[in-house]
Amino acid sequence: MARRWAGIAALAALLGLPAPAQAVVTVVGNSLAHTCFVLAKIGKDPKGGIGTCNSALDNEMLSSHDRAATMVNRASMEMQLNRIQAAMDDYNNGIRIFPTLGDAYVDRGGAFIAQKRFDEAMADINHGIELGVSYPFVGYYNRAVAEQLTGKYKEAYLDYKKTIELEPAFTPAADRLKDYDIAKAAAALTAGN
Repeated sequence: MARRWAGIAALAALLGLPAPAQAVVTVVGNSLAHTCFVLAKIGKDPKGGIGTCNSALDNEMLSSHDRAATMVNRASMEMQLNRIQAAMDDYNNGIRIFPTLGDAYVDRGGAFIAQKRFDEAMADINHGIELGVSYPFVGYYNRAVAEQLTGKYKEAYLDYKKTIELEPAFTPAADRLKDYDIAKAAAALTAGN
């Protein structure tokens, strides 16, 4: 998953913007759906991973949770390939099948951020966090990105800090906090003159 986050962060850095992160939903067992989860978590081969997810959805008897989770995991890989509409379709279908899957809302919020639909992103991310998510730091990070991009800098700062509190090794949030430290230092220097 670190590789995928690095790729998302690199793209955002090129654009000078923070990028949302994508979580994955655990599917246990020895199945194609579990392999889909593992491939989404690793983030190395999204095209091959999508094929594995397709096979799981087409050929395995999955519980409603595992079917929805497999759709969310496939959507995560679609986002890596910048196939935002395909990802949105999977998030929407996953939510329709299992409406209490918090990860689906947090990840769909990331897709809304990519589409610059920030109000919808915030609503989804907040709802996902309330429902509970597999990786809470992703929810707080995505919310911080949406807040930063809408000028809610104090709220963004606090959510970036919460992200680091929950996952100290998550470098995209640490990198965003450095921007705040630089801005504070610049403001202090300006105020001193």
